[in-house]
Amino acid sequence: MKIQTTNTYAKVARAVEHGFTTISAQGSSRSGKTYNIAIFLVVYLLQHAGLRLSVVRATLPALKGSVWVDFKEILMRLDIYSESALNKTDFIYRLPNGSWIEFFPTTDEQRLRGRKRDILFVNEANELTELEWQQLKMRTTKFSIIDYNPSFSDEHWICRLNLDPRTFHFVTTYKDNPFLEQTIVDEIESLKDKNPGLWRIYGLGLQAVVEGLIFPNVEMVEKIPETVKRRWLGVDFGYSNDPTAIVEVGVQGDCLYIDEVCYRTRMLTSDIIEELRPYRRLKVISESADPRLVQEIYRAGMNIHPVNKFSGSVKAGISKMHEYRIRYTRRSMNVKKELGNYTYQRDKEGKWLNKPIDAFNHAMDAVRYVVMEELMGGNRRMSGLAGLAAAVK
Repeated sequence: MKIQTTNTYAKVARAVEHGFTTISAQGSSRSGKTYNIAIFLVVYLLQHAGLRLSVVRATLPALKGSVWVDFKEILMRLDIYSESALNKTDFIYRLPNGSWIEFFPTTDEQRLRGRKRDILFVNEANELTELEWQQLKMRTTKFSIIDYNPSFSDEHWICRLNLDPRTFHFVTTYKDNPFLEQTIVDEIESLKDKNPGLWRIYGLGLQAVVEGLIFPNVEMVEKIPETVKRRWLGVDFGYSNDPTAIVEVGVQGDCLYIDEVCYRTRMLTSDIIEELRPYRRLKVISESADPRLVQEIYRAGMNIHPVNKFSGSVKAGISKMHEYRIRYTRRSMNVKKELGNYTYQRDKEGKWLNKPIDAFNHAMDAVRYVVMEELMGGNRRMSGLAGLAAAVK
């Protein structure tokens, strides 16, 4: 079976052929960089027997929900995927010619500082520290590939890496991906009018620091403390383009904790139920746009309740969230990304508006549903209006 590729594939292939030891694939949203790098690596391993490839990301949930999905789809489209070739315990996939692919997060200290590998691929490399990158790179014998959205300042270690003559650095955008649906293109291009910084990063694939954050002061913690007794699940449904986001929300005093449970596209009702099942003791607050989906989840034994929305509920919910110190867990990388990109809109004159963009908000919406139902209570309309009035003053 044939697999269509973009110019990212060709650029990576040329860089490897010319002997670059690091390939730095910088790109906008939906540029196809990760998928095409995965295609190249699978083909390269099939052409070279007995090689070891390490595919790394900051956390295991993010790894399983993103780059592993791409690798599995490519193997299936090539008609070589076999469930028996996957060691689920060690998360290693073995190809017929003796080459193999291991998937692990940087939280796995033993593998981070463990045996050597032939090839390294770091997905969303901007999530890693420089020390983590160095530990991985120094144990790689052939070449390394990183990909990322450039949402960082000039002090980031990737900027220094890109200046190294041994690094092949290139930039791609969504326009380099001819297979995108028009709805996705429209969504990306809408960032032009929402926030120039986000457009520069996710539309043009260029480095920038995001301004106008809705939640500028957040803190990372290892996990939600055991002492936190008030806990719920928030769910924002998605499918093809938008992910289904499931988060655990805990509140203690003036602290609001967020722990990412799931963040994936193309989830069926049964998939969502399986993710919720370990948390069935918790009350679930979900999006209300799909009553049939909510009813199916309820019939599976989940204590799920659709959120009650009202005019101005988005601003009211955000205003209530501002009353808390927001803390997200280390494993919640998609939550971290949203917190670092969820901004207010700007008008044509560059003035900030008291209106959030409709982007980078899937997990944030899931949190907001919980806040609206459980923390604003029966007076949520008045609470929201009072918060807005205070913000205006």
